[in-house]
Order: sequence, then structure tokens, then C-alpha cells
Amino acid sequence: MYPWTDKNVPDQRGRTALVTGATSGLGLRVAEVLAHRGARVLISSRNAERGAAALQRVGDAASDAPPQIIDLDLGDLDSVHLAAEAVRMYSDDRLDLIINNAGIMAPPLGFSPNGLELQWATNVIGPAALTRLLLPAIVDVPRSRIVTVSSLAHFGGAFTAARLDGDVLGEDYHRFAVYARTKMADLLLSRELERYLRRSGAETASLAAHPGLTGTNIAASVVADQPESVQRAVTAAYALLTQPVERGALPLLYAATALHARAAQYIGPRWLFETRGLPAAAARHPAARSNMMGGVLQRMVTELTGIGLPATPTLR
Repeated sequence: MYPWTDKNVPDQRGRTALVTGATSGLGLRVAEVLAHRGARVLISSRNAERGAAALQRVGDAASDAPPQIIDLDLGDLDSVHLAAEAVRMYSDDRLDLIINNAGIMAPPLGFSPNGLELQWATNVIGPAALTRLLLPAIVDVPRSRIVTVSSLAHFGGAFTAARLDGDVLGEDYHRFAVYARTKMADLLLSRELERYLRRSGAETASLAAHPGLTGTNIAASVVADQPESVQRAVTAAYALLTQPVERGALPLLYAATALHARAAQYIGPRWLFETRGLPAAAARHPAARSNMMGGVLQRMVTELTGIGLPATPTLR
């Protein structure tokens, strides 16, 4: 894999991309680059003020079609359904890219409106449900891709089916352990999605990526229950230890657009144990290749959301 930067992103004119969590950090950077290369970018946001600011920034970067805001709270299944309808309407039912970037990291114990532990609801169940609802708009689009964002933390996230049952209900909650398991689940579901797409003869490829250690605001959720002085100190320390967002977004952009990227690949930074650097093939824990746990997760998503994978996608 040759040195690859955002200057290598191919022309995206005529393509439509949905980027979740695009009001800051990695998602915002990815949205800006795609818009600059000509894509029409749909930006998901759960906060009107932050959404408006992101829309302005991505609009300023756009070289062709203007961006569009999509209201979306991934932790709320009603919001997921409404967002999927909006995406299909604004995209004329044709998507080229879905980048499942939005997520939260290790907040205090909380629950979604549907009664699910918040990290599982936001990082795993919501994105999987959204992707399933959008499959009819993407499965037969040439060179289309679905990118799932995981994390180095997945190496600490192996789990069993029994552990999963308690996790989604918030039992025996340990915030960082749960975060790691959600990132392992994201890798497993990305792999299962690719297997499903190949069986179905779909045009779409499923890939995964991680940003290494990147200075985004995701760490803020870790200290959200701490005094403001602690929040400022942690945020400053995190910034010193991490690479810039512009560099951390490159694995996501590579997975989404690079001509040489292949289905089922996992892309991350290449240097210092995948913590920073230009994109390269990333390592994954052996548990992230488990067909059994992938199947368990697929069934769990179906049971909790009522949204199943069709036997074969509807190809136009």
C-alpha cells in the first residue's frame, strides 16, 4: 500500500455519501474531503446548532453539490427509521457510500429511549439498523461501499453470547470494557455484512477502518460526569498524545474511496502499533473473525430492532 493521503481521494462527482457523526472530529473531516472532491454529502447530526455549523463548513469545502443535514440520534430507533427515510428521499434512493462513524466512548452508565445500554445502542445497534434500512438504496450501485469505524480498543473486547445478553441491558457495567466490546462487535458485523453481500451478488463492499489515536472530542464522554476543570485537563492531555484529525481520517477515507481497497479489508494507521501514520492494512483480534459470534450479533440486532436482513437484497 503506497503512501496515501487525502490528495489521492478519487473524483467523487456524481456520488452521494452519508457520513454519521459528521458534526466534529473524524466525521466532519471525512465529510469535508468528500465534498471537496465533488460528492454530495449527507451529514447526520443529533444537535441542531452543531449540525448547522457543520453544514456551513462542509458547504464551504464543497466543489459541486451542496451538503444536506440529516437529523439522527443513533441511540433512538425511532430516529433511525426517520433518518433512513430522509436519506433515501434526499439521495433519490441511490447511495454510493455509507460511513458509520458516529459513536460514543465510555460514558457513565446510561440507557437509550429503547431501554438499551447507551454504548451498545449508539455504537452497534443503531448503525446496524440504519445500514439495513438503507440497503435498498446502495446494494446495486457500482463501486458502492459501507465503511464501519472500529478501534484499537477492540483488542480488549472479546466476549461470549452470555456476556452480550447482560451488556445490552447495562448489567455489571464497566465503561471501557463495554466500549471495547462494542468496537469488537462493529468489526464482527462489518465482516458478516460483507459475507451477506457476497452471497447476495450485491455491488456493495463492506470494509472497516480505525483512526489509531486521534485527537477527537470522543474522549469528552469519558469525563462528562467530572468537574469542568477535570474535563479541560483530560482534553488537553489527550490532544498531546494523539495525531491530528486530518491524519486520523485517512484510514476512513481510504476504505471509502481508494481504488485499491478491497472488500472485507480493515484499514488503520501504519506506524507505532497502528496509533498514527498513513493508511495500511490493520491487524484484528482473532475473535473478530468468529462466524459464530457474528451470527449471534446479527440475530441480536434483528431481535432488538425488528429489522432483518432480507434473504437477498432488492436489486434494481
